[in-house]
Amino acid sequence: MPTVTVIAPHELDGNQITKPGVVQSLWSDYDRHYLAEGDSWFPLSNIFSPSFLYRFGFNVPLAQNTLIVNCSYPGDTLQHMVDWSANLDFPKLLARKYFAYQWDAILLSAGGNDLIDAALSPAGILQVCANPTGSRDFINMTALDVLENHLRDYFGYLVSLRNTSSIVENRNIPIYYHTYGYPTPRNAPALPGFGPWLYTAFRNKNIPEPYWNNLSDALMNELSRMLKRFGNLGDNLQLVDTLKNVALVRAAAGSTGSDGDWLNEIHLNNSGKDKVAREWAKVL
Repeated sequence: MPTVTVIAPHELDGNQITKPGVVQSLWSDYDRHYLAEGDSWFPLSNIFSPSFLYRFGFNVPLAQNTLIVNCSYPGDTLQHMVDWSANLDFPKLLARKYFAYQWDAILLSAGGNDLIDAALSPAGILQVCANPTGSRDFINMTALDVLENHLRDYFGYLVSLRNTSSIVENRNIPIYYHTYGYPTPRNAPALPGFGPWLYTAFRNKNIPEPYWNNLSDALMNELSRMLKRFGNLGDNLQLVDTLKNVALVRAAAGSTGSDGDWLNEIHLNNSGKDKVAREWAKVL
């Protein structure tokens, strides 16, 4: 079975892979090399639960020996990912002269935390509605348009970094990026002080609980539509539509731990990760 290894940027030293316990220790031992950047769907769901990228290999086979250099960070937003003054590893490994490597593709998980931050903001995408006729009455569509414009700019910055890489072969590599799933707003934090997110946002706006699931779904559908529209920002942008194509089992309302395919409110447990990984494996 082909080997899949996920390493942090500091575990890549020239042609050497310095991750402890890795049997294949050279860059040249791998047939495919992917550079990953993103939010908590890529690194860790919590300190004990690696993301779906770490399910490749034994759990979800890939066709070829694959190395993934993972620059992602829990809680990361697309805005931070393109702040090259603070985010050094990704732009350096992709584009910087003398530091960049030649990659087969970029793997990107982005937009989810930006949406949640906008939901939590007092002047964000949620609004008070005294006499709602449906869940969408709680969405501030003007603020949602502002969010989309910001995300479009940030996504465009990332595409431009690829397009101007010091390594010519990187300038048209695929950028694979994904939609998410339908989280149930519930009091299920990842760790003490880290979440819950939608549960908190909806309570802060005094949104009646019967609207919560439909409102959560509407927000994820809006984010999905944004991400699909971003496909026109450059060449070779390929969406992995996990929202549409992966049948994740929803967590029960009121549950506070792992339930369905969800480890906590917005992150997947192992069964959910394997389902998402199998969808990604189709393009990798």
